[in-house]
Amino acid sequence: MAPPALLTERLRLRPRTLADLDANLAMDMDPRVHRYIWPDGPPEVETRRQQLSDQIDRDWPANAAIWAVEWADRPGFLGWCGLFPLEDSGLIEIGYRYVAAAWGQGVGTEAARAALDHGFRVLAIDPIVAVAHPDNGASHRVLQKIGLAHAGRAFHYKQWLTFYRLSRADYLAPSDGSSPSPAT
Repeated sequence: MAPPALLTERLRLRPRTLADLDANLAMDMDPRVHRYIWPDGPPEVETRRQQLSDQIDRDWPANAAIWAVEWADRPGFLGWCGLFPLEDSGLIEIGYRYVAAAWGQGVGTEAARAALDHGFRVLAIDPIVAVAHPDNGASHRVLQKIGLAHAGRAFHYKQWLTFYRLSRADYLAPSDGSSPSPAT
């Protein structure tokens, strides 16, 4: 089942469709985008196309969600943000990937806040974790801004990565004595 669309102040997160395939593939093949993702280099274009097509066709992942991200006032693929299994760990991670033209505009943080909020409030995931390449400062900043805490290092995706986590209780706990407000 496809996830519901999420709206933020500037963005729309909507279910991915096969219409996103070419834009997603172009983003994945951009060396600026994939430099921290695949330590052995990106997969072959057709292999990646098939992987993406299979994920979209079967509404992967079950019990979590991946959204295409676009500006709220106009269509156009900026990238994706989602909650999905962290390899075979039994944990759900938050992850994201964006076209280079969207970098530095707060898109990653805004979309990740919405996905995190949905994961804790609607899907009741606990905890939500993340991994980031040690040299990917932008990704570390997004994870810290949305409240995930550094929790050491972990070996995933064929490399040692910085590990982050946030519990549902910590997310939902009011920080100032008032009830928590939804992420925007």
